Amino acid sequence: MLQSGKANQTRLKTATEFKRRDWGTEGFGSSLLRHLLYAVYQTADQDNTKVGLNYLQDRDSRLLGATRQPAGMLGFLGKLPILHWTKDAEAARLLAGAVENDHV
Repeated sequence: MLQSGKANQTRLKTATEFKRRDWGTEGFGSSLLRHLLYAVYQTADQDNTKVGLNYLQDRDSRLLGATRQPAGMLGFLGKLPILHWTKDAEAARLLAGAVENDHV
């Protein structure tokens, strides 16, 4: 999950840096967070929330079920005040809104 392990350079990877790495593996690779990060990457890459939302809908209906957990997690990612997360944080904010409004 770290982009760099060097002293004074350690930081978490962004969704864009993850892309499809570790995707679908046991543990983190198949977790809700991993799917959300991939949807954020797709949203940022295509500059279109529909792409990320479609991924989440197609992947597993439970990802966007009756719970508010996915939107809350995306909202948290969207508020990250970290400079290298700026583009992905914006995509996460937009995707959170799309997920919240998807049930309307």
